[in-house]
Amino acid sequence: MAQNSDPADPIALKVAAFVAQALSLEDDPASLAPHVVALKRDANAGISSLELDSSVGPAAFLVYHYHLSVADAEGRTGRELFEADLATLEQAAKQDLPGPRILAHALTDDEAYILATTPATYRALTGQEEPESLAATAADLLPGAETLRIRRESATELLRLLREADLHAGAWLKAIHAEGRLAPAEESSEILPFVEEERALALFLLDERSIANLLRAIQLMLHSAHAQARQATSAEGEEPEAAS
Repeated sequence: MAQNSDPADPIALKVAAFVAQALSLEDDPASLAPHVVALKRDANAGISSLELDSSVGPAAFLVYHYHLSVADAEGRTGRELFEADLATLEQAAKQDLPGPRILAHALTDDEAYILATTPATYRALTGQEEPESLAATAADLLPGAETLRIRRESATELLRLLREADLHAGAWLKAIHAEGRLAPAEESSEILPFVEEERALALFLLDERSIANLLRAIQLMLHSAHAQARQATSAEGEEPEAAS
């Protein structure tokens, strides 16, 4: 398990105790607390992450915690945020939308907690079957002319969007580096505190289905491009046959 970068975090033990109770763990919360990683700490709410070894392998969890009577700069109390987040997570699960899945929540007089995990871990922990494959069958095939049109239009749009996404990713990395948070070669080793918009992006990416189609398309495109390049190189290396 990853070690918490801030062992003095006062909320870590409470988060660990809630997780241990929600998951019926035999672990002492004090032994889990050092592994609680702070993702967000506001006056009225926070988000922590915790990775545990489970029956389905390493499992990542998110814990949302709230100080119910405390308001932020915009006047929103922790209770209001708790109720809004709970409704959002329950709605996402009901509609099978990308994002974390709620496992448990708890409410006291002055605090509240929500435990969530990725959809894949949720399915594994609750014994649900994996979604059916998205591979096309003969019944799903479109006429040849229609598939050609879709391929042309989709490839053009994908090229535009990927170029734009790469520009945004570059701008984001430059901003992070300019703040001195990450050295250029240390992206994978630093724990980055998120702003609100970054948390939304991170939660979207935590669901492996969010960009599954994009990753499959890129993999197929790269495989085909490399294969065609090898064929072209082999053809150039062949000596032309002499004319008879």
